[in-house]
Amino acid sequence: MKRRTLLASSLLVTTGCAWGSKIDVAEWTEEVKLSDGRMITVWRRARRYSGGFPNSRRGPYIDFEFKYDPLGISWKGDWSGDPVSFDLIDGIPYMVIFTGNKQVCYNRPSTDYSAQFLRWQNGQWIEVRQADFPVQRALINLSLHFWGYSTADDYKGRIAWGDKELPGGFNQDHPDTVKLFFERGSRFCNRFS
Repeated sequence: MKRRTLLASSLLVTTGCAWGSKIDVAEWTEEVKLSDGRMITVWRRARRYSGGFPNSRRGPYIDFEFKYDPLGISWKGDWSGDPVSFDLIDGIPYMVIFTGNKQVCYNRPSTDYSAQFLRWQNGQWIEVRQADFPVQRALINLSLHFWGYSTADDYKGRIAWGDKELPGGFNQDHPDTVKLFFERGSRFCNRFS
């Protein structure tokens, strides 16, 4: 038993050293189409380790950031959740974080989407129930495909609406709603059961 523990510990130290040696950063601005048809520009940043273990070309994600300066809005989260939607509906900012973290689904119906739903209120993000979020109106409008094959191919600079890849059935004129994206892809909390 001690030998297994020693081997596992060595593996974690080796893996940590490989990942900890260098961090890749993608930083860009991207055009976002809102549900009312307006276009805005947001700032985003993502970080990941440069190498994986034992032979991965790119390492695991570290964290993600988002800013919309005209309203003083920002968000930062760890590797387990990535923003897929930012919308201004009736003057209220909303955000959807697509997550691979089963804790988000804890104590929620299995039919809820595997996501965190946020509303900007009094200068901060507050989590709201899926039932209280405009899933039929808010659009999937933030890119999830910003990492390239190498750092030279990662997003940087300004990304126009028509030049980015969006998850789901992206169509520049009619992007998926949050509801359509999660239901078409069977992205429900029951995937963690």
